[in-house]
Amino acid sequence: MVAGLTERCGELVYNSAILVSPEGEILLHYRKINELDIGRKFYATGDQLAVARTEIGTVGINICADNFSDSLALGHSLARMGCQILLSPCAWAVDAGHDNTREPYGGLWKDSYRTLARLYDISVIGVSNVGWLISGPWKGRKCIGCSLAVGPGGEIVAQAPYGKQRRRSSQSA
Repeated sequence: MVAGLTERCGELVYNSAILVSPEGEILLHYRKINELDIGRKFYATGDQLAVARTEIGTVGINICADNFSDSLALGHSLARMGCQILLSPCAWAVDAGHDNTREPYGGLWKDSYRTLARLYDISVIGVSNVGWLISGPWKGRKCIGCSLAVGPGGEIVAQAPYGKQRRRSSQSA
């Protein structure tokens, strides 16, 4: 399991993620490197990449904008370090009035993920939350899901719908 989190380390705060084994052991700890301008006054910049060998393959982690085309060198480096599965927690947010019919979301991610998957024969998976942001610098925007999995060779294996939240039944609540 990969979990995105906000991490305090001394005086610094990081946009971070961890890879946790089925037994609850932290296998990887990552601090986002390509922080967006809007987040730079809140988050410090990470300075390390790593991979972990697991039962399902060698896993690497990066976060959201680390997969923008101008920072894709991070994904290239992870792949060259042996990464077979690149996991990326994300928060894909758009303006409140975004119309997905007129301006379909996701091209940037599909292009970047497919590039890495094709070049290195790896899987790239980005998972985004869904819902309104009610505080912080992104207040008033909405996270729209569209989680994406691209398999080795660059084929899209799965893509979640735009803006849909799964409803929990009263039995599972």
